[in-house]
Amino acid sequence: MKKLIMNILLLSGVLLTSCSDDGDVKIVSLNTFGNKVCMNDRVKVFVSAETSGDEVPTYEWGCSEGSMTNPQGLFENVWQAPKKPGEYEIWVTVKCGGSKETRRAKMTVLDELFYSDFETPYYNEGYSNSSMTLAQDSKTGSLKLTSSKDKGVFQRNWNDETIVPPYSMQMQYNPQTFKDGNSIDFRIAFSSLSEGTKDLRNINFSIEPLTGNTYIYSQYFNKETGDIESLETSATVINDLKFTKSWKYVSVSIDASNNFIVYLNGVKIVESTFLKTFFPQSSYPIKGSGVALSNKAVVLVDDMSVIINGEICNATERVR
Repeated sequence: MKKLIMNILLLSGVLLTSCSDDGDVKIVSLNTFGNKVCMNDRVKVFVSAETSGDEVPTYEWGCSEGSMTNPQGLFENVWQAPKKPGEYEIWVTVKCGGSKETRRAKMTVLDELFYSDFETPYYNEGYSNSSMTLAQDSKTGSLKLTSSKDKGVFQRNWNDETIVPPYSMQMQYNPQTFKDGNSIDFRIAFSSLSEGTKDLRNINFSIEPLTGNTYIYSQYFNKETGDIESLETSATVINDLKFTKSWKYVSVSIDASNNFIVYLNGVKIVESTFLKTFFPQSSYPIKGSGVALSNKAVVLVDDMSVIINGEICNATERVR
């Protein structure tokens, strides 16, 4: 079940071709936290070097695309990957006196905006959590979510208003504890627009595991009343979503035509014009995506992916 991205969260020493002017500087290794990353990822890099003489060494960092986000001159930096897949290079030049040496590392940017198998201790970085307890499940290594109030939220936000549909998120989930009326919502959240009287907050595919009832709903801020309100479809029963403690793949997506699409284990189960029918907007800037749970509900989640290249995830295992 678990998929790792080629040491994505393991420290790897990358030993590649180097050049030197003389023997006063020797780079031992250029280290990265993984060499396969997602689009726009921030990857910590640092260099180990041996120098001789009284001069203090200096460090100059560079990259073929993306950016080095920290100041120059330090032995460590952060590479922010570009928002397009491909093969790239990062490098560092260590100088000491009249000597210098350069080391390069190859980096692969995948076609995903985001991927996580929630390996500890990194599963809690970069998420927006509201009334949700996070823990690593001791048996499966997956992420265990427990809500402490109705609609507790576990959401990954992007802080990038250029992200718009097409947008696709998928994950595995395994319901553990649900009472009558409890639901799990797979959510895409939106940034605010100034237009119209309805400030759209999200769109959700909601499942009540004990009954198999499913429905689409959105929350919005009504600018005329000053209230948070919601609009939802009537319930549809999907027997394959009734409660069992078993793993299922689910994906929620908005395609280039702003249709809302849901897949379950490789089968399309929803394609709806809900979004553009009830919330017509000039665009749908996406804030983030994740899961919302009813109070006291418990679920395991794993293998979360987000794609923005036009592909619609079909709720099957992705090969990396």
